[in-house]
Formats: sequence, structure tokens, C-alpha cells
Amino acid sequence: MTYRAITVRRLLIAGAAASSVGGCGGPERYGQSFGHRVLPPPVAASQLPTRPPDGGGVKQARADLPAADPVPASPALGEPPPAVTDGRNAPGPVSLADAIALAFRLQPRLRVFLEGVVQARGAETVAVAPFLPSAVAGYSVGGFDLNAGGAPVGVGTGTPNFTFLPFTGAIPVGLNLNTGYELAEMRVQWLLADFGRRMGRYRQAQLGVDVAQLQTDRAFQTVANDVALAYYQVLRARSLKRIAEEAVRRAEEDLDVAKKLAKGGVVEREKVLRAEVVVAQARRGLDAAEAGAGVAVAALNLAIGLNVSAPTEVLGTPDLPEFGLTLADCLGEAVSLRRELEVARVSIQSAQAGGRVARAEFRPKVMAGGSLIDFQQSAPRGHTDLAVGFIKLEWGLFEGGRRVGEVRIADSKTRAAAAQAEALADTIAFQVNEAYRQQVAARRGIDHSKPAVEQAREAYRLLRARAAKGDATPAEVTEAETALTRAEQDYLNSTYDYLTALTRLTFAIGLPPLPTGTSLPALPGRH
Repeated sequence: MTYRAITVRRLLIAGAAASSVGGCGGPERYGQSFGHRVLPPPVAASQLPTRPPDGGGVKQARADLPAADPVPASPALGEPPPAVTDGRNAPGPVSLADAIALAFRLQPRLRVFLEGVVQARGAETVAVAPFLPSAVAGYSVGGFDLNAGGAPVGVGTGTPNFTFLPFTGAIPVGLNLNTGYELAEMRVQWLLADFGRRMGRYRQAQLGVDVAQLQTDRAFQTVANDVALAYYQVLRARSLKRIAEEAVRRAEEDLDVAKKLAKGGVVEREKVLRAEVVVAQARRGLDAAEAGAGVAVAALNLAIGLNVSAPTEVLGTPDLPEFGLTLADCLGEAVSLRRELEVARVSIQSAQAGGRVARAEFRPKVMAGGSLIDFQQSAPRGHTDLAVGFIKLEWGLFEGGRRVGEVRIADSKTRAAAAQAEALADTIAFQVNEAYRQQVAARRGIDHSKPAVEQAREAYRLLRARAAKGDATPAEVTEAETALTRAEQDYLNSTYDYLTALTRLTFAIGLPPLPTGTSLPALPGRH
């Protein structure tokens, strides 16, 4: 056995050993349970759900749910909120900036896009491989039986007589071999030129990485926008809950006054019944407000990536921020900041690169290669060593129209990508227009609803004073109380409509959500 055969054989043995260690086993089965994401955290539930009893129907039971509006101790101003001890529960109040930072760390949707970037970079590595030479080694062990007989073909006087085997060559008549063999071979091949095929595919892979990164950036902006909207919805729901609590308190005070007046004979029993109806309606509104607050907290947890049942507490918002950009400025910012437009531009470039790849299929290929073959025969003992090197030109002259069809498809993809980019630009322009006008309307709504709260509060105060003297009926007091509750709700809804519209506008432009502080917006006239 020659030295070259021994070298090839050693390489094959080393490769087999490496493959057995590195990945010959079957794929691992994903066995992680999702109960930790569905079940409430330990601090929010005292018992875990159990299987219902066999053979029984639905039994009524008291729901063990977390409180809709937990009120933990708030940190002092300037102090950071407590760190999250695990990925399921935020132990302390969080600001909007903290909630967005948590979402960037915990939101599983972002991990999908981050893995997409990893996959795109892997595709780029795959596209680089054709520029490098490839080497293949093989080793086989077997046997063969060769028996050449029959009428010989005379070649000439004094020369052996041969017979001919198709695709094999001339074999001496009377040759009888029955032996085993070993065959070791190594092949090296390098594509020298393909006139743009590899470069086009590599360029497409590079553009794929750019697209994945741009989509990931926009995904982070989307998560931040979702968290901000859910955050403001929590503040809105809890503000409406406070108003509902105030409405219940006022209704109960009016009921107490009506009962005292009825006991003294000042008003009839009907007035007391009407006050009791108002109290019942106010309590029903409070129940709805508490349910809305709980749902809003669950939606915020979902946007952040926390356990949905976690009792997350939020901090307040600052004074209303002003937005000084005009519609033209917003549209100009959107052109430069919206990631989707850059994705569309890169997609057009990728489609154009695909067209160049399709046209390169009409050109030839030039490749160089070499082979080293070592053949070992057992009996009679013998060996054959063969080394071959070559440069090959390959040109497909006719393939039944396949390449023409690929060119047409690539050109169509380029035109489709351009049309999608134009449609996307129109959609972005509409989104910015819509969000801008909604923001303007919401800002005006705050100015219009603020005086109504002050007037309704003063009217209610005056009627209460008149009712204490017997100059106002309970119906008038009830009507004033309803008007005050409605005015307070309108003001707070206008406030959070403006914050929500501002968040949507910044998202439509491509900006991050505006920062928030730690002070709640107070109702007009309340200190």
C-alpha cells in the first residue's frame, strides 16, 4: 500500500470519528412545558388548577384570581423600580421606559426576528461556499469476479489475444480473477468562473441579512408601540375606576341625605328609591371599571412578555407632551425613518440580483479539479495509483426553455417588488395622515372637555348646597352628579386618547414612544 493510500485512509477514519461525535444522533425532541407561561405566578394565586372529578358535572366554585388593582408601595422619585426576579412577574411599579426595556428582554416575538437574522447570516455563509474549492474523500471495500473467455480477437503475430468489454476496454482471453479489493479516492474541484451566478446569489444573501435586520428593528419599534398603548390603556382603565369609585361615594352620600330627609318627612319615599337605583347603577359601573382594569393589566403583561396573570403595577404619566411637527414634517421623517421603505428598496435590489443570476445561466462555467485514486487488489496482490488533474469548460446550449422562463420570472419579481414598494409608500403616507389628524383632534378634545369638568363640579357643589336647604330636588342632584361623572370621564378619555394618538403617530413616523415621568394628570379643579 502506497503512502498516498495510507494518507487518504487516515483522513477518512478521522472524518468518520468526528462525524460520530459531532452529530450522528437523531434530532432532539422539544419537551419544554408551557405551563409556566399559562399558570399565574405564585404571588398571584394560592392554588394551582386541578382536574375536574370524573363523572361529575360543572360545579360552582369561588374563583381564586389576583386582585384587579393591587397597590404596592411606590418607590421614591428618582429611584429605579425593583429588578425583575424572574421572567414571569414584575415585583414593583414600572414606568413606561422600564416596561419597554422589559419587553425588549422578555417578548418572545422579538426572539423570532432575532433568530431570523441568525438564519439570514447562515444563508450568507452558504452563499460564500461556492467561491471556495470542495474536497471529497471516499473509501470502499469489496470484491469482484472477472472471467474473460471465448474466441479471442487477434491483434497480431506474437501478441496476446484479447476480447473487448463495452465501457471497460480490452481484457486478455483466459483471465480469471476472483479477489477482494480496497479503493481509496480523493477528489478536489474548484469553480473558477461562472460569469455572475455565484456573485448574484451571494448578493441576494447579503440583502437578505439587511432585510432581516431592518425587519428586526421595526419589530422592536412595534413591541415598544404595543407596550406604550397597553400602558396608557392601564392608566385609562384605572383612572376610570377612580371616577367610578367617586361616583359610588357621591351616590351613597346622596342616598344617606335622601333617607334622612324622608325620615324627617321632607321628601317622599319615592325619592329614596330613586337614590337607591342611582347607587346600584354606580356600583355596576364600578364593577365594569374593575373588570376593565384587570383586562388592561393582562394586556400589558402580554405586550411585555410577562405572565398574563401577574399583578403588574404601573406608574403615572407626566403633563401632556406637546408635538410640534407639522404634517409635512411628519411625512418627511417617515420617509427617512420607516424601516418598511428600506426593506422595500432592498427587496427590489434582491429581485434585480435574481435577474442577473437568471441571465448568467446562459453563460458557460469554467472549473478545475483533480482526483487521486488508489486501488489495492488482494489476489494476486497488486495496486494501481491514478492521479488526474483537469480544467473543464461546460456550456449548456439548449435546456428546453427553462432559462428563458427563469429570466421572465425574475423580471416579473422585480416589477412586483417595485409595485409593492409604491403601494407601501402610499400606505405609510395614509397612516401618517390619519395618525396626525387624530392627534390634533384628541389635543383639541382635551381643551374642550376641561372647562366642562370645572363647570359640572361647580354645578354639583351648588346643587348639594341647595339640596341641604331643601331648595333642590334629589332628581336635580342626581342629574348633576351624572353630568359630573360624565364630564370627568370625557376629560380623562380625551387625555388618554391624546397620549394614544401621539404614540400611534410616532410609530407611524418610525420614532420611539415619547418618554413619560411619574406624575398622574389631575382632573381640573381637584387638588
